[in-house]
Amino acid sequence: MPTSAGHKIAVAIEIFNRSEHQRAAAGVARSLGPPAVSVRPAAVRPSLVNVVLAWELCWYRYAIDLADAAPSVRLDAQGYELSELAAEERQANALYDERGVLSVPA
Repeated sequence: MPTSAGHKIAVAIEIFNRSEHQRAAAGVARSLGPPAVSVRPAAVRPSLVNVVLAWELCWYRYAIDLADAAPSVRLDAQGYELSELAAEERQANALYDERGVLSVPA
């Protein structure tokens, strides 16, 4: 399991990009435009990384537990008001390209 926050974020993004959730998010983005993307390790569980995709009209939070033998992405929560998200979840720290692929800024 990765130990630094940056490495956890990079691994979580790689796992998300291979998941069915990436394709679902790309479908939403075709209608609503690109989301703001926040990828952060969870404070309560060091192995858990949260990926938040937020548009003006809705948001989705995905959880990836890097301690799992085969880490996968699960939908953790969703909503319609950005105010439902914590302040750090509203601060983008990852990129979303036209193909729906997440990445970390260079």
